[in-house]
Amino acid sequence: MSLFKQVAIVLSFIFLILFVLIIGLSFNIIKDSASKSLYDNVQNSVTSTSLSITNAGVDEGSIKTVMNASFDNGNYAKIVFKNTNEDIVYERQKEQISNEYRDVPHWFIEIVDIGEISALASVSEGWNVLGVLEIYGDKEIFYEQTYSMFIKLVQSLLISFVVLMIVLFLLFTYILKPLKIIDKQAKAVMENEFILSNQVPFTQEFKSLTFGINSMVKKFEGMFKNTNEVLKTNKELLYFDEHSKMNNRKYFILKANEYLDKDSTNNKGFLVLININIQDINKTYGFAKTDKLLQNLGKTMKEHFCDDMNVVVRLNGPDFVVLIPNSNEDIVKENLIKLINSLKDIEEFKNNICFGMLKYENEDGMRELFTKIDYTFSQAKIHTEKDYFYAKNIENFKTKEEWINILNLSLKQEYFKLIHRDIVDINSKEQFLKTVSFELDFQGETIRYGEFIAPVLEQNRLDEVYLHIIEKVFKNSKENELVSIQLPTMFIEKLSSYAKLKDILTRYKNLSKNVIFEIEEEAFNKNLNSTLMYVELFKEYNFKFAIFNFIANSDDYNYLKELKPLYIKASKFFLLESRQSLNMLKILTQSLDIKLVATSVDEVAEIKTLEEIGINAISGSVMAKL
Repeated sequence: MSLFKQVAIVLSFIFLILFVLIIGLSFNIIKDSASKSLYDNVQNSVTSTSLSITNAGVDEGSIKTVMNASFDNGNYAKIVFKNTNEDIVYERQKEQISNEYRDVPHWFIEIVDIGEISALASVSEGWNVLGVLEIYGDKEIFYEQTYSMFIKLVQSLLISFVVLMIVLFLLFTYILKPLKIIDKQAKAVMENEFILSNQVPFTQEFKSLTFGINSMVKKFEGMFKNTNEVLKTNKELLYFDEHSKMNNRKYFILKANEYLDKDSTNNKGFLVLININIQDINKTYGFAKTDKLLQNLGKTMKEHFCDDMNVVVRLNGPDFVVLIPNSNEDIVKENLIKLINSLKDIEEFKNNICFGMLKYENEDGMRELFTKIDYTFSQAKIHTEKDYFYAKNIENFKTKEEWINILNLSLKQEYFKLIHRDIVDINSKEQFLKTVSFELDFQGETIRYGEFIAPVLEQNRLDEVYLHIIEKVFKNSKENELVSIQLPTMFIEKLSSYAKLKDILTRYKNLSKNVIFEIEEEAFNKNLNSTLMYVELFKEYNFKFAIFNFIANSDDYNYLKELKPLYIKASKFFLLESRQSLNMLKILTQSLDIKLVATSVDEVAEIKTLEEIGINAISGSVMAKL
């Protein structure tokens, strides 16, 4: 409740008490005054009338004449003359006496009822008493006048209260104007939005409070800036080889784990391998020249495999790898030949370099992938008579026409099947939410995500498939069930699906509390503008968003502060191997109330370790063991 409302309630309560007291005291005074005035009037009238009777004559006719004249000229309820035996000689009263009075409510009459107001006077002839004259005052006028004064008193008090409230409102608005600014700033802090107030209040207490909040905001901004710089520095230290200026083995492991995920659009592709005799080159040409040679090698590799999705790394001292997702075999071979031709004439590499190539698809993990890499490196060193050694895999495959037919039928006949993977709160072990994936149940054959996503990309139908899945998720949404949908970077980069997605969100905006959209960290790095458009679209319809595949590979993390995702998903490999980056990340996430979710958790023993380092939720194959 606002301060003004509280003050208004207190003032209303005080006014109510004063109103009752003023009405009570004032009304009693008015009542007593009016009652006394009526009595005095009746007393004067009876004295005057009794003298008039004495002067006019004491015969019955004279008495009646005087009484009638007095009654007609006054406001009396009744005039009675009684003889000494208390017998009524003559009586005159209003034709109709009723307990109801015009314009005066019955409850008011009951409150102010003063009973009968009358006065007596003796009528005598000389020393002989003839009788007693009694006049009753007319209470109708008393009630009307008293009620009129009561109404005016109430009206004046109410008007005074309204005027007082208006004056107090203006006064408090002026005095408490700085408090509204402080309130706005405090609410922003509660919403993890940190703003500085440039307006300093003149009230000392408010001024101190403003300075205190500004100081806290400045400290947070400084902490965020320092943390941001540390994370950027850690990126250089953790993920880059200082000699070749290429990404290193740790970066390759993180990206390969991300690509090998069965729900990744990049879980199928090729690797190009290069091995150089680093020891001989160092001995012959020296370390400085070797470092320069390696840097030029890295640039040349990136020139020939320049797609943003490709990962060029120095795996270890003599070994270099290019990870190429979702590419055509012929294109990879062609680029590899061009790379070989550009390097073969370099004097330092003669007889000191060999090349290999292999295909990766649906590997169970890094162990299997590294086994293939080691095998290819070993064979490439043996078969130096070839330009490169290609480790071929013989696999069953479908033709392009077959895939077109499968996708067309699947979109029309709902062959897409939703799969839900639990995310569990690490402390309570209760379900936090479910992440949606999908596969094809095509005419009795189960086709995994990793098997059909490459043909989807080749046919340039990723947007069409994901829009279909998003609508399917909404249609299958259950009350009180929270699910998330992972949107790949390629979906976010293209704005062709923006209008269609907006139409879907418009139709299902009532389900905004049931569905969360997850965006890859890579999308913020590659195309921030497109990513922000989608985030704003989600916020426009009150949908929450989160980040997945986070490996702290950004150049700036201000977007976390500005956008405040609900949670961040990061692989356990990143969380466990990059402790310094994790500590910095936790400063950001905890201050912004962003949850950290660990993915690819396989063993129960890993849960305790993740819990100790402050992870909020987990997912992975370990769910089957809980």
